[in-house]
Amino acid sequence: MKHLAKLAFAALIGSAAAPAVSAEILNVPFAPANSATSTGLYSGTIKVRVSGTGFSLGNDINDAFYLVNGPIHDPSYYQLTFGLAPLVPFNPSQNAVNYIVGGLPAYQASHVYTFLLNTGTAVPSQLNFGVGDGNFGDNGGAFTVALGVPEPAMWGLMIAGFGIVGFASRRHRSVQSVTA
Repeated sequence: MKHLAKLAFAALIGSAAAPAVSAEILNVPFAPANSATSTGLYSGTIKVRVSGTGFSLGNDINDAFYLVNGPIHDPSYYQLTFGLAPLVPFNPSQNAVNYIVGGLPAYQASHVYTFLLNTGTAVPSQLNFGVGDGNFGDNGGAFTVALGVPEPAMWGLMIAGFGIVGFASRRHRSVQSVTA
């Protein structure tokens, strides 16, 4: 019984320490530089899913990482930007690629990318997203950014953890009533 209680406690702690389990969806227009700020607080490495297209280089269509006519990745501009502080124009150090675990994702014709983003902080903070550019007058379109999307395996672990805690609690009560 003690081993089951320890296992249940470990499962509960594991599920409580899991990454965010509810997705926050942000609409990130292609203007201004700091287009969207999360309402939730995030730290460490989080799962991000970004989709959408627009134009930030004249009439050339781009998604989060590529100019679609090519596809070509511009290492400086015309892509998703990220930062803990408000974003500013013409700052390639804010390109989200700099914070993606494993680097630049391969081009996706669907313009949907899922990746792990290293926030660079252990302190839960709001996240800022935008598009890397300096001339926003000719921009149009938006990205949709989903933050904190859990892995299916994480859901399984959480459900199993709560199930074990419930089982241990119920078993503990039935053992007490039999001995009384």
